[in-house]
Amino acid sequence: MTLKFKKAIVIGGSRGLGKEISLSLKKIKIKTIACSRKEIDTSNMISVEKFAKNHKSTDILILNTGGPPPLKFKEIKVEDWKYYFNQLFLSFFILLKKIKINNGGYVFYISSSIIKEPGDNLIISSSLRSAMSSMLKSFSLEKSSYGITTINIAPGPFKTNRVKQLVKNLNAYEKTLPTKKIGNPKEIGEFVKFIIEKKIKYISGSTVYFDGNLNKGYN
Repeated sequence: MTLKFKKAIVIGGSRGLGKEISLSLKKIKIKTIACSRKEIDTSNMISVEKFAKNHKSTDILILNTGGPPPLKFKEIKVEDWKYYFNQLFLSFFILLKKIKINNGGYVFYISSSIIKEPGDNLIISSSLRSAMSSMLKSFSLEKSSYGITTINIAPGPFKTNRVKQLVKNLNAYEKTLPTKKIGNPKEIGEFVKFIIEKKIKYISGSTVYFDGNLNKGYN
């Protein structure tokens, strides 16, 4: 079966990891809609519903969004859970429900390596991204018979604004990492491009950890 991918939607595609994925997909001549918060605010369900109404189908869907600030358990408010539940979980459910992924297409979810090894100050992020990862696995089982490949990419520390928000001294932090360096976002962009360009399909349902060997458990 010859697969011709014409369209990709990248949520959170205007900066960071999403931007690099968008740039990589454009290299292989895929029409890429790189969405900023202006196009879709994943914390706002009206914005999400409107976006889904305007984009009924795609060959490739990249689910990507920022995360909450670091908070200890005692600092988290009920309102925080409600806000980030919409941003990190419900919005993606709606997009998967209402945007048709064309047969033979791809869904990539950009989660985080904390789904495997949660931290004590990223409780909201680790909880909701883990829940989303579980839901995506169920989605992948249902869609496999249509040739739709679903991959969960779980990044560790990369050179993005998100890491700058979480880490005060990047130079000192790099020295604590197994590879002694923070990841380059272009690697994830090139990985996504490679999977699509080479039409790699049998990886469906997998979680790929991009964390420079930071997590100590088996992947």
